[in-house]
Amino acid sequence: MAKPRKPSQDLLLPGATGWERWTGPAGGACTLVADYGPAAVGVFGKEAQTRLLALPLGHVWVLPAWLQGEVAHLRDMAALHLERLGVTVTDAAHGLQVRPLLAREGAHLVCMTALKEAHAPLWDTVRLPDEVLLSADCLPLPAHAMVIYRELGKLMLVITNGPEMVYASPLSAHVLDDHALGEVNHLCVQLGFQGVLGQVQNIVLWLEDEGDLEQVKRVTGLAAVREPRPAPVMPVAGRSTLVPPEILAARAQQAQSARTRLLVLTAGFAVAAAVAVMAVLIALATQERDLLRDRVAELTPQASQVMDQKRSWLEAAPAVDPTRFPMQVLLDCQVPGAAAEVSMTHFEWLPDRLLLRGRMPSPSLALQYAKEITEVEGLMPYAWETPAPVIASDNSATFELKGALKP
Repeated sequence: MAKPRKPSQDLLLPGATGWERWTGPAGGACTLVADYGPAAVGVFGKEAQTRLLALPLGHVWVLPAWLQGEVAHLRDMAALHLERLGVTVTDAAHGLQVRPLLAREGAHLVCMTALKEAHAPLWDTVRLPDEVLLSADCLPLPAHAMVIYRELGKLMLVITNGPEMVYASPLSAHVLDDHALGEVNHLCVQLGFQGVLGQVQNIVLWLEDEGDLEQVKRVTGLAAVREPRPAPVMPVAGRSTLVPPEILAARAQQAQSARTRLLVLTAGFAVAAAVAVMAVLIALATQERDLLRDRVAELTPQASQVMDQKRSWLEAAPAVDPTRFPMQVLLDCQVPGAAAEVSMTHFEWLPDRLLLRGRMPSPSLALQYAKEITEVEGLMPYAWETPAPVIASDNSATFELKGALKP
């Protein structure tokens, strides 16, 4: 009996000098299918079941940070932290990925990956990638080490904290000389001062004939080893949430084209069926009209009783319908423990929605209030939108919370 074939995936990966196409099963070893070279573009194979695109390190920011707060708010806190560093994330859902690495005393060491404003390597708008991830996520990185290698002709530096990548960036130097090693030392001092570097044990050079190991050891003070760049490991789909805007636009265009084709096909069937159905509908409508006339004649005497009951209910509704009590809703908004610090600036209530605006002395209190208000029993019927608060120069925070009645 023949063994079933494992699902194959295509991986477009930036190599040392140009793009490469690898294939293999998810989580397994990869096989090199094509090396497109420095001047060629990379394209996916027609037979691939899943297509993965690995972005070069030059297209992303990969930065570590210690963030205080709960795991559920790490993305919002990471976006604020990057904004303070001058990194703007316009679409947090598709342009920012936060990966927790360590937790210590309420703080989380995270690796933040944010897309730069660079054009995505998109050459084929027909076979689009199913997932976009970072090139270093496809390589078996050594633990507690610095790795220097070439990617599309540029020197890259990747630093790991344990088995996980904590920092990655292109080097400004073109060759691995004293200037490049000085840049590595400068980065180590910065990351060490932030407490995110970990216990780096050695420097691994995935370079065939570049760099002097003795010079690396002398300048950095770390043991240096030279190894061949390992073959990538095929990632398991679903790990990354990064999607460059060009790929989002191409996906939307594909979906629109598919809808247009479907509409054209269905329109033809609809026109053909409409002619045949029209005669049947006319006969049924005539029959239904006669039945309705008979039914209306029967119900006319009861209509006046229904209207009287409706007027009675409308008169009694304010006394029995709990949704008619805006003061009760306002009191429920004061139940959270953090409400004592709220300076409420706006309260808008309608039977189907609720809007709150206010000011807090600190962002943490604003986040705490946004979390606690969703747990108030009287406000459970509302589905809440709790966007990140806006931080003022005095570290106070203004917030806006929206609640809509659940269907």
